Amino acid sequence: MNPQKKLHEWYTLHKRDLPFRKKKQAYPIWISEVMLQQTRVAAMLPLFEAFLERFPNPESLAKSTEAEVLSYWKGLGYYSRARNIRKAAIQLVNQYNGSFPKELDLVLKLPGIGNYTARAVLSIAYDLPYAVLDGNVKRVLSRYFGYTENILGPKADKELQSKADAFLNPKFPGDHNQAMMELGATLCLPESPKCLVCPLTDGCFARIHGKTSEIPFREKKQNQIFLLGKIWVVQKKNLFLLIKEKENRFLKGMFHFPYGFFGDIPNDGYNPSSFAKFLNLIGKEIPIIGKIKHTITHHKLEYSVFHVKIEGNPPIEKKLEPKQLERELEGLGVEYKWVGMEHLEAEFPSSLTKKVKKILLY
Repeated sequence: MNPQKKLHEWYTLHKRDLPFRKKKQAYPIWISEVMLQQTRVAAMLPLFEAFLERFPNPESLAKSTEAEVLSYWKGLGYYSRARNIRKAAIQLVNQYNGSFPKELDLVLKLPGIGNYTARAVLSIAYDLPYAVLDGNVKRVLSRYFGYTENILGPKADKELQSKADAFLNPKFPGDHNQAMMELGATLCLPESPKCLVCPLTDGCFARIHGKTSEIPFREKKQNQIFLLGKIWVVQKKNLFLLIKEKENRFLKGMFHFPYGFFGDIPNDGYNPSSFAKFLNLIGKEIPIIGKIKHTITHHKLEYSVFHVKIEGNPPIEKKLEPKQLERELEGLGVEYKWVGMEHLEAEFPSSLTKKVKKILLY
C-alpha cells in the first residue's frame, strides 16, 4: 500500500470531529482556516461557531460594519485578518455573487488570502488538486523526506511546496491535505512525535535515521523587539476614552486606549502619536496604577498604566476639562468615543482590554 493510501485510511479512521469539517462549503472552510492561523483549535472553536451564527454567508458579512466584525473576532488577535475577511466578503458578493471562485489565481486576489489559505479552501471545498503547506505540513514533509535545510529560510517554501505537490493524493486532495495537517497536529509533534502509531512511519527518513529531534531545522533571523510604553485610561465620570489613530504602529483601524512608546525606540515607525505626546506632557504627576506585559508577533511590550480622571477627584495636573480634551482630539484629527466599563471589551476587542480592566477593578 502506498503512503498516500495509508495516510488516507488513517485519516478516515482517526480524524477529529470538528464543525468546519461537516460540510464541504467554501465559506465556513475559509473562515475556519483564517481563524486557525496563530490560534489553537480548542480556542478557536467557540468563536468560529459564534461568528458563523452571526455571519452565516458572505452576504451577511459584506453588509456588516468593521466594528461588528472585530467584536466577533475578540480573543483571536491579529485583527487585520478580520478586516481582510470582511473586505474579501464584499469582493465575493460584488464580483462573484457571493460564491467562492474555483481558480487559484482569482482566489489569491482576494484580500488577506495567501497561498496556503487559497489551496486549503479549493482542495477541501472543491477537491481541486492543490497541496497545502502550513507549519504542520512542513514538519511532516521535512521528516518524511529528510529535508534538512532551514524551513524558515528563503528557499524552503518553494522546495517543500514541490514535495507537497508530488506527494498529494490526486483522488482525495482535500482529505489528503487535512490528513497531513491532522498528522502534524496529533502525531508528528514538534517534540516527542508518536512514530509508533504514525501511518507514514515505514518510509519516514527522520524516524529511520533517528533524527526526529533534529528535523525540521528552524533558524529564526528576526530578532525580538522590546518596547516600553504607556497606556492612559482616561475617565469622565463612568465613561472611558477610546480613540482611533492613523499614526500608530499597532491597533490600526481599531478604537483603543490611548498609548505610546517612549525611551529606546528602534525607528520612527514606533514613535508616539501627537496625542500620546500630549497626554505624556500633561500627565507627568499621575502615578502608575499597574504594569502590563503584552506580545504582538516578535514584539515584547511592557506598558505602564495610568488612570486619568478628568472629572471628579483627583483631577489631573492643570485640571484638564473634558471639552478641552475633546478639542485637542478634534484638532489632531483623532476619532474618539466615550464608553462604559461594560462595553469596553466589545468596543476594544483585545486581550489588552481585559488586562487593563483587571488593574482597574482589582
